[in-house]
Amino acid sequence: MKFASILFSAIASVAAVVPTAQAQDAYPSRPIHLLVGATAGGGSDLVARIVATELTKKLGQAVVVENRPGAGGNIANLAAARAPADGYTLAMAYSGLAVNPAVMQKMPFDTLRELATVSLVADVPMGLYVNAAVPARNVKELIDTAKASPGRYALGVNALASVGHLATELFKQRTGVDMPTVVYKGSSAAMTDLLSGNVSAMFDTVASAGPQVQSGRIRMLAYGGVKRLATSPDVPTLTEAGLDNFDLRSWYGVVAPAGTPKATVDKLSTVIAEVIRMPEVVEKFEKNSLIPVGSTPDAFEQYLAAETEKWTHVAKAAKVQVQ
Repeated sequence: MKFASILFSAIASVAAVVPTAQAQDAYPSRPIHLLVGATAGGGSDLVARIVATELTKKLGQAVVVENRPGAGGNIANLAAARAPADGYTLAMAYSGLAVNPAVMQKMPFDTLRELATVSLVADVPMGLYVNAAVPARNVKELIDTAKASPGRYALGVNALASVGHLATELFKQRTGVDMPTVVYKGSSAAMTDLLSGNVSAMFDTVASAGPQVQSGRIRMLAYGGVKRLATSPDVPTLTEAGLDNFDLRSWYGVVAPAGTPKATVDKLSTVIAEVIRMPEVVEKFEKNSLIPVGSTPDAFEQYLAAETEKWTHVAKAAKVQVQ
């Protein structure tokens, strides 16, 4: 009887494990919803649709992009955080996921506890640009020029509490320059004033500023990535230009509700990495000035935590805050 009891328990344990394993192996068995915290046509929407198209082919289930714009991406990310942790609701987050906790008085969810990182999908190159009339050919000269004329050279910012805004404040904190910050409601307005000379310098993405650099109306003094751009090999990184550990980039990454099974997260991460390595996807990314990444969940989690901590310190020191 004792042997029979042990045997029955063992069989019951195996029976309990098999359905779970089969369920994980069968994932996905229905469509996946990929939430985007921006309107159609924006950067995160573009990345989401490129990735969703190829994921649909590889996973054998439709990956449906849903636009839920607003609150700096918080509406979409909150919906993902509150969704069942089964891998069928994901979000294409962007840099705001790290910036929002740093600048918002009250967040509707805990970024690092209520969301599971899946994969860092792509980096968005950012550079430091100056109007062509500014007498500075490199970062050191810009700093020296600004210090020689305190308050004369203004820094434009595309939006309040954006990555560009915090990057501007970090630059001022690191260098000690007296350069007024002028905040705009959008990159177009900021770029217009940079071109006209109403502001002297600005941090902006390579995609936005590239055409103006080619026209000769502005110059890129340095790039905020960890290594030089293949398209601009003569432009140093900000770190090379003398600003230690000044890693500045926007980014896009996939997140899921916290508690999503590790096997599901790992499968998604693996397939996303495969998609991002596809030549046709790399070509689309590069055409839009995006750098393909495709990280592990752990690597993305560490990066997100580091970015959140960095921007929190910057925002607090600069007193940048939004409701």
